Amino acid sequence: MLKKGRALVLSFALFLIALLTHPVPSSLAQTEEIIENIEIRGTRRVPQDTVKFHIVSQKNTRFDPNVLRRDFKAIWAQGFFDDLRVTLEDGKTGKIIIFTVKEKPLIRNIEYKGLKSATNTEVLDKFKEKKVGLGIETPFDPTKIQRAITVLTELLAEKGRQYAEVKYELTDVPPNSRLITFVINEGPKVKVKKIDFHGNTLFSDRELRKSMKYIKQTGLISTFTGKATFDRNKLEGSLELGVRAKYHEKGHIKLLIKEPKIDVRDVSGISFFPIPFKPSKGKRVFIDVELEEGNQYRVGDVNFTGNTLFTKEVLLRVFGMQQGEVFNGELIRKGFENLKKIYGSQGYINFTPIPRQDIDDEAKLVNVVFDFDEGHRYRLRRLDFVGNTTTRDKVIRREVLVNEGEFFSTQLMDISLLRLNQLGFFDQLKDEDAEQKPDPKPTVENGEEKYWVDVTLKVKEKGKNSIGFTGGVSGYGGSFLGLNYSTNNFMGYGETLDFTLQGGTRQSAYVFSFTEPYFRDRPLTTGFSVFHRRFSFREGDQFGGFFGAVPLGGELFAQGSTGFTLFTSYPIRSFTRFGLSYTLSNSSTEFSSDQNRNFYSAFQFTDTFTGLGSYSGVLNSTITPTLTYNTVNNPFTPSSGKSFTALIQFTGGPLGGNVKYYKPYLDAKWFKPMNKRRNTLGMHGQFSFVSGFGGLQAPIYDRFYMGGEDSIRGFDIRVISPRALVTQRSFNQVTRRDPTGTPVIDPTTGGTIIDNIPFFSSFPYSIGGDTQAVYNIEYRIPIAGPVTLAPFFDLGKTWIMRKSQLKIADAALTNFYKFENGSFRPLRSGESLEIIPDTTKFRASTGLEIQVVLPVINAPFRLIYYYNPLQLNSFVNRPEGGFPYPIYDNYDQFGVQKRSGFKFSVGRTF
Repeated sequence: MLKKGRALVLSFALFLIALLTHPVPSSLAQTEEIIENIEIRGTRRVPQDTVKFHIVSQKNTRFDPNVLRRDFKAIWAQGFFDDLRVTLEDGKTGKIIIFTVKEKPLIRNIEYKGLKSATNTEVLDKFKEKKVGLGIETPFDPTKIQRAITVLTELLAEKGRQYAEVKYELTDVPPNSRLITFVINEGPKVKVKKIDFHGNTLFSDRELRKSMKYIKQTGLISTFTGKATFDRNKLEGSLELGVRAKYHEKGHIKLLIKEPKIDVRDVSGISFFPIPFKPSKGKRVFIDVELEEGNQYRVGDVNFTGNTLFTKEVLLRVFGMQQGEVFNGELIRKGFENLKKIYGSQGYINFTPIPRQDIDDEAKLVNVVFDFDEGHRYRLRRLDFVGNTTTRDKVIRREVLVNEGEFFSTQLMDISLLRLNQLGFFDQLKDEDAEQKPDPKPTVENGEEKYWVDVTLKVKEKGKNSIGFTGGVSGYGGSFLGLNYSTNNFMGYGETLDFTLQGGTRQSAYVFSFTEPYFRDRPLTTGFSVFHRRFSFREGDQFGGFFGAVPLGGELFAQGSTGFTLFTSYPIRSFTRFGLSYTLSNSSTEFSSDQNRNFYSAFQFTDTFTGLGSYSGVLNSTITPTLTYNTVNNPFTPSSGKSFTALIQFTGGPLGGNVKYYKPYLDAKWFKPMNKRRNTLGMHGQFSFVSGFGGLQAPIYDRFYMGGEDSIRGFDIRVISPRALVTQRSFNQVTRRDPTGTPVIDPTTGGTIIDNIPFFSSFPYSIGGDTQAVYNIEYRIPIAGPVTLAPFFDLGKTWIMRKSQLKIADAALTNFYKFENGSFRPLRSGESLEIIPDTTKFRASTGLEIQVVLPVINAPFRLIYYYNPLQLNSFVNRPEGGFPYPIYDNYDQFGVQKRSGFKFSVGRTF
């Protein structure tokens, strides 16, 4: 390349000497010599028109050496060529200018040999960020390769490869291309082993290490997040933005952080992540940071200049600063954020506060003056949308609360972004996605100056259609296989269409639903669904009858229903809607055993009670008024906001049907970003109650059975329920014998006489509660990509509040007995069952989830490890005598109680 450069310089120098040292003859000058032609020679890939585009000299115009020098420089500046020569030849009518070029080789491909700590995509993104300019199908340039090596080395250092070496190799590819191979020796990974502070008295080492944002000591979480990787820039950023900021909060504004001492040591040992017991070698960094805390300063005088919109008293309340208090730099930062929101809500989008601090070292005071530049008040001139290839503009515009022509409000724009995020149509929208372009020049209307701002909202649509097959095993649904189609933005109008076919061992569902969010372009949501569902309510697969669920079989009953729902809702204020729905369904219930069937037929829940026949053709006519408040920022991956739902289902009575009950329901969710918005704390609470009226009881399938991934995760589906010990009479057929043991013969029939000898047996039956309460808490920690780690705790119970709902309807239809005064007697009509007290106690489960978000269904796959600190482990005495009856919540296939284990599921608890 140096030889080519010298040749180019020599060519250009000789050309200039020829022009400058050989004066143009007077006769030629007088005739003003003409350019006969311009030729380009040596091009292969670069079109000649591209070269000529940069040439000012033109055919049949006067020849000018100065212009030709300019043409030479312009062509060379394009970077297409390794060599460029200009020659002049005499033609028939004038001069012929010949540009002879040698094109640079083209980069055919770029490979990264030995690169493991970063992906090719990360490298290309870094090249783009640093403006390296190296890429496939671009001209070969050694200076760009050297720049690329520097950037690659910096990237590997960020990944903990501080000792990486990067070289490159070139391979010629005929006719004029080159293959670049970066040969990378990453070297050992450097991790932070220990961070120690010296000179700190106000905060402990642990508190200071916790304040460091970008770098942490080696640990399980820091290894997952990559923060255990050593990087000097991240260390400096953590000390400034973490440690210094923490001291500023306590008034130590002159904290001195000395140059950290960094000790790099070679280590070897056994790793436990990601491959357990794998021998490992590497380098570990021991960091020592010396601090001089200095004195604590307090707030002196606080003044404001340039403020016309708000008074000093109001501004002091915004900052939360009072004279004499410990100076807190964090309050100034938060005060600026709040002020920008307050001014922005009034249209002052260019508001700029500038703090000036006068430090009095003798009095240890900080006098603060805030200079305000309030700027102009802006109106919204134009609102544009970019990226919505399917979603209609009006679907987006109707969620935006700022109208064109009105004063612009950043507060209303923030609310608008939240409303758009709640739709779930787009990737998460952030403040920077609403690009503001204020026009500094006002318009004058009726003598009034008006300032305008244009806003461009950039969205990225999610896949609105989902067609797929589902299958697997779930604790809630058993084994299942299904086909589903759904769209949350039908035809780009924001409508929701869903069609589901699913069959399984425990549940099956066939559902078609449609939702119109803006009926006739008004904020009136309407829709309908048509459904057929069947669910087997189980408490165990093999040992339910022996360990406290139901006798002789794990299935309580199977309940199927077919019907439709009509619904509508209307906003009554921001984020608050009132809704109303109507459901009509026909249901039937089947039982797995005669004992179950006989037991559940004892309760009257229809107005045409006929015992067992009451469980077929049950008509439910239900109206449900609903009040909801929802500020949760995303329906699939929430990280902030809260929601509250209150409703009451009212079935039967004046609505028709043959059942009568009501069910109030309260549900609340709360999400808060934690750890600088990197993690999310979520809480959920639910309370509900059900009761029949008009002399009827609530149907058994509408009572409450808790447990499973949607309520208390460590318990099997629906095992948490109040239980009643029910005694039934049976008979043993025994041959009658005389005192000698000889069978007694019936003289009439000639056969032996058989006596029916009664005996009593008791079993605990799950009867469902009429009241339930659940509390869940999760702390979601994103690890990498779609993977999230979530410690959790669940607490809940279901109990009986109204024993009148457990009265026996017709004792003649039952075989229930009560032990009283030393003997058994039949249970009478109108008497209630006796509840086993231990079965209504609280249950609790805690553990850890690994959640992997599945983009097709916008829900996480969950692997759950659970431990149950509170679970049922009791015995109940049998009135007929014998070994006490064990009552467990969870048990394995051998009937052994279990407190911990693993589960997996798809979806969320809340």
